[in-house]
Amino acid sequence: MKSNLADGCVKKIVANSREKTLSLFENGSLVSVFHEICFGKNGVKKEKIEGDFCTPEGVFSLGFAFGTNDVDFVYPYYLIHENVYWVSDANSKYYNEWVEVTEEKKYFAFSYMNPSSSIDWEEAEHLIDYKKQYELAIVIEYNMEKEKGKGSAIFLHVKNKEYTSGCIATTRENMEFIIRWLGCDKGKIEIK
Repeated sequence: MKSNLADGCVKKIVANSREKTLSLFENGSLVSVFHEICFGKNGVKKEKIEGDFCTPEGVFSLGFAFGTNDVDFVYPYYLIHENVYWVSDANSKYYNEWVEVTEEKKYFAFSYMNPSSSIDWEEAEHLIDYKKQYELAIVIEYNMEKEKGKGSAIFLHVKNKEYTSGCIATTRENMEFIIRWLGCDKGKIEIK
């Protein structure tokens, strides 16, 4: 079972919506396959739009991990709290970004993470409100060019029902395994 991703990426995840599997590859060799996964309520499609309940099809880089617990990972990990949002308002300058509402000057390691002294959007996920799903999550770098209406807030996260709003979800144990397995490597994900 080989992945057709570019050879430059050492760690790859293949999310297969037909087989309902999540396969982890390292240097082209299969490491593990997880079967307890789910996709967007309306399936997987190439031309995703905001609010369609579809998971985007394609190959994407993996961004940072985040969650509700203070966990020690080698992989870049950020703790969510009351002031953290993921903006889904296509008219906001923060569209498809992690935003921490704070008066402090903060610098983040990823270009799509920003501080803001005020709420400058109409729609956003208040990440702390999703305690189960975002107990552990990894950003799937989808629509990082911020094309209006193309979709936002696509993550690999903890499963809490049999479908998502457009993300990919699996068990908490699987998420912890994946984040530890990624280690220092960002990796890629192929969604099909």
